[in-house]
Amino acid sequence: MTPETGSKLFDIAYPLFQRISNDDFEYVYRGYFTHNITKKILFLADTNIAKVTYQSTLQKRIYYIMVEGLQNIARHQEEVASLNTEKYPGIFAIQKNGEKYYVSTGNIVANNKIKDLQEKLDTINSLNQEDLKKFHREILAAGSISDKGGAGLGLIEMSRKSGNKLLYNFEKLDDEYTYFYLQTLIPTDKNFGVADGNGDTLKSHSTLESVKQLHKQMNEENLLLYFNGFFNQENLLSLLAIIKGRMNMPLTTIKVSNVMVEMLQNIIKHGSKAENTSAGVSGVFFMGQTNKDIILTSGNIIKNESKATITERLEFVNGMPKDELSDYYDDILLDFDTADAKKTGLGFSDLRIKSDKPLKYMFMNMNDTDQFYILQTAVTIKN
Repeated sequence: MTPETGSKLFDIAYPLFQRISNDDFEYVYRGYFTHNITKKILFLADTNIAKVTYQSTLQKRIYYIMVEGLQNIARHQEEVASLNTEKYPGIFAIQKNGEKYYVSTGNIVANNKIKDLQEKLDTINSLNQEDLKKFHREILAAGSISDKGGAGLGLIEMSRKSGNKLLYNFEKLDDEYTYFYLQTLIPTDKNFGVADGNGDTLKSHSTLESVKQLHKQMNEENLLLYFNGFFNQENLLSLLAIIKGRMNMPLTTIKVSNVMVEMLQNIIKHGSKAENTSAGVSGVFFMGQTNKDIILTSGNIIKNESKATITERLEFVNGMPKDELSDYYDDILLDFDTADAKKTGLGFSDLRIKSDKPLKYMFMNMNDTDQFYILQTAVTIKN
């Protein structure tokens, strides 16, 4: 079953996948940040960093900056608690691009806080590493610290740990609030402390603009999270934990979690072996929400010869009435050897039964040997 005409979430799957190269990754979470969700985000991001780098000092620097960035979101989130955070959700992004890592955050700030915040950022960006160290000591000695961020100690440490200036941008929303974007570029150990050339500065600005555009797109499509990179069992468990923490609808959460497991396993199972690395199988997964449904979409590369088999199994599963499909699924579990191997579709059967929706799919020609395979289903929201 191909997607309906104008299905935006199908349209953006391949462009999202193309945002990164084969050895990079990108994870973005959009929504309200709780302590539990923050822990799961840190675990997921740290796990992926550990898969692609063996530089322990680099891992520690990235982790520290992620913690500071997430705490920065949480602080501002509390300050504007009266604002509808569903309408103006925060965003956290971690990206690997070549040998550089980018940690980006976005959150609402009150307009009367902007002048002070900008002055802190400009002061920090005007100092070199030695001066930052002295400035840090001066603030500690003066005792000008509070649980709401004080004199910007967290921002100072982000600049020190990254060895780079802090890139920021303000997007005014109305007379009361502005969206504040902050990005930190973290180089590998061998490039730490090396002054950025103009090329790096331009790249950073381009990356921040890319995050802003992605955030705008996620707001328009109401995407809750987006992960693009290597899929493995550790990622699966972390993404599940984040979704469980994100949703406050118990019945829907259980269904979404079950469907999500099958969707992510689908990537791991059907991903092209040419894409396999020690980190997992390359793919993209994102989850959106409408007034009625939670929509789950996955995409990954398959070999051309796999297209016919996957299509046949999907059509078989979609063409069977739900009660017959349930009986068929039970029969497979009880007597797998007698089932028609070409029509088994055990995972697809389970996915359709759990979602109670048809499975939409599409294939896109990438080259002479590969296809980009998109799978989508939905779960009806139950309050």
